[in-house]
Amino acid sequence: MKRVVTFVALVVLAGCWVAPRKVAMDDPQVQLLLKAAASFDRTSYGFTPIPKTADVRLESRPTSRYDAMLHIYSKTSRTIAFRKTSNGYRWIGDQEIFQGPKEYKTVDGTLREQLTFTYEVESVSGFPTNRLNIAYSGEDSRLANRSSLALADVKPILKEWGY
Repeated sequence: MKRVVTFVALVVLAGCWVAPRKVAMDDPQVQLLLKAAASFDRTSYGFTPIPKTADVRLESRPTSRYDAMLHIYSKTSRTIAFRKTSNGYRWIGDQEIFQGPKEYKTVDGTLREQLTFTYEVESVSGFPTNRLNIAYSGEDSRLANRSSLALADVKPILKEWGY
């Protein structure tokens, strides 16, 4: 029993150390990362502008796939990945999730439909690099079971959803 308690305590402490920490949008490190993120022309790929105010979390512990990551929660949820350079940071990828109005049932429970946009210049999440990847989760017959979605396919749906 003592080993189990020790193991659980170590897992909890490790989780606290690696979990993204809450930061303010005007935090100097966040501003440095946002400056690097400005190199990506997100609006031309269908991403929304980064909000001025949001719930922000920062991961600054390097992994094999990125050196820092911002998690920004506002009307949409997004993650932005960065690679450290000698001058600061370089943007390497964006992912934005748009929640739809409808719910659907899965083996994991009831979920809301969503569209996920991913664009990466280095592999962060496993999607093909240097192209817009759009994935849909839900039961809308216009989008479900389509292996390849283009921005033109989803723009009308995003407008319906209020984006």
